[in-house]
Order: sequence, then C-alpha cells, then structure tokens
Amino acid sequence: MKNWDDLRYLVAVHKTGSMSAAARLLDTNPATVSRRLGRLGETLGFDLFVKTPDGWSANEAIADLIETVTSFEHEIATYLNAKDSVDTGGKGNVAIGCPPAISTYLLYPALRSFLEAEPQLSITFNSQMFTEALGENDIIVVPTRPSQGRLVVRYLGKMTMNVFGYPDSPRDGTWIGLVKAHDKQPAMQRAREMMGGRDPYFRVETLHEVVNSAKSTRLPGLMPSIAAAHEEGLERLDPELDDIEAPIYLAFHETRRRDPLVRKVADWIAERFSNAPDKWPSV
Repeated sequence: MKNWDDLRYLVAVHKTGSMSAAARLLDTNPATVSRRLGRLGETLGFDLFVKTPDGWSANEAIADLIETVTSFEHEIATYLNAKDSVDTGGKGNVAIGCPPAISTYLLYPALRSFLEAEPQLSITFNSQMFTEALGENDIIVVPTRPSQGRLVVRYLGKMTMNVFGYPDSPRDGTWIGLVKAHDKQPAMQRAREMMGGRDPYFRVETLHEVVNSAKSTRLPGLMPSIAAAHEEGLERLDPELDDIEAPIYLAFHETRRRDPLVRKVADWIAERFSNAPDKWPSV
C-alpha cells in the first residue's frame, strides 16, 4: 500500500460515524474523505463502510485492520506523551468523553485547581452518553461497562437519579426524558414506571438538559441527584420512590496504559468520585 495516510481517514470515519464529522476531525472536507476512502477501498477490493440509520458502520472484513491502525495510533500518542512528559514536564491535551451532568457537577468544580497544579496539561470535554466507543476521546466516562475493543476499564462508583420537580410542578404524569435512543437504558425505563408508564412529554439529549429545561417549564424530569442538590427548589416528585442507581466506569485504550497524561487525568477523575458529595455516592 503506497498511500498509508489513507488509513487516517478510515479510522476517522470509524470513530465519528460520518464523513462530515471525520472531515472536521481531520481539518478537511467530506469530499476529500470520500475520495480517500474510495481509493483505499479499491486497494483492498471491497467497500469499507455500510450506510446505516446511525451513520457509517465499518465492513466486518476490515475490523482487524481498524483495530491494528487504532492501536498503532494510540501507541504513537503514548510515546509522544511520555517523551513530552520528560522534555516539557507533562505538556499535552487529553480528551474526555463524559455525560454533561458528571462534568458540570463533579469535574468542573475541581478543574481550576487541577489545571493550576498541572499548568502544561489541557483538557477537552466532549459530551458522551450511553456509548462505549472512545470515538475522538482519550478517556470515556460512561454508565455502561464497555465490553468492546481493547480497553482498560475502571469502576468509579454510582450515580443516583430520580424524577425531580418543583413544588408547583404538575403531578399528572407529564415529564421530561431523554431522546428515544436511550429508551432501553434502565434509568429511562425506571423513570417511565415512576411516571405511570407514560412516555416523556418532550425529550432532550442529556440529563443536564433535563435540568435546564425543567427550570423554564417547571415540568418534572429524570435528573441526577447531585443536580437536584445544587439547583434550588428541586425535590423528588414522589419522596417514597427509591433512587435509580447507575454504575459509572472510566475506560481508555489498553495501549494508553503507559501514557503519563492519560494516567494522570484518569486518577484525577477517580479521585473526584472518591471524594464526591453525599448526594453522589461513591464506591
């Protein structure tokens, strides 16, 4: 294969699920991504991706190739971070895929002190919900234990949730939930039971958006307990109903096990869970 650079385009589409997102990741345009994949497909002798309702899915025939290229990519990142850690005292960026409710109420409050202690380190936060894929991230924090890929998985603790509202919120079964893609998640199923088996009156993409939309609509919704503890006036819609508990895991590719920056950020996230407030039980 003469054009090894084409493999970057292959991995980018696999990570992001779309030509346009891959183009943004690589700082190019969708036409270039399509052209590079077409050339690589001709070299290999078959189509690389199949279009699905959820985006572009990799042909099973290239699963091993993607894993090999991804592992190599992570190995290079680990090598460079380890080298930079010695040369510059730990300079680099770590991307974290994390539910916004966790980043907002648990990580952001301690972010300033962490970055002051690590001035050479920068962090990128990406919203991530109910998915075990790393995508563009170095580390993911997710409420489902990842089972795919060569990942190092670390149990962090539990996030508690319930249906919260205000004293003047309606008690007629009208509520705010997550988009339909999350309907099979235990938290959404339990919330539906709490609301008499009714579907959400309207839906948003993240639990943090549930909190924000509840402020303006006064409707109850599925929220993390820590959010209700921070937002004035929110209370359990039914005090008799037990909290919903979701285990939280941290994961990164196993080739990053020796990456000093990834380890440093992973340890910080774990420390935040260990010292979480009472409304967010830890291990």
